[in-house]
Amino acid sequence: MSELGPVSQAILDHVNKAFGYIEIFRMINRVALKTGAKHTNNWYFRRLVALTLEGLIEAKVFRTGDDVAVRFRRLQEEGE
Repeated sequence: MSELGPVSQAILDHVNKAFGYIEIFRMINRVALKTGAKHTNNWYFRRLVALTLEGLIEAKVFRTGDDVAVRFRRLQEEGE
């Protein structure tokens, strides 16, 4: 895995400090304020998905037919 950029690192820091699943729009606002980055919501969501695929955070999918919700949280320790 290559080194994380400043926005991806800020996202990872935010997720790791949160308890339970994160609120995506709150995360976007905090990361944007911290880094000064101005991107679309989809851009930030792709960074979350990449961090999940790299095994740095955890995601869970909730589905009812075509309605899909994806929730993100920090990796859980054994016994959590």
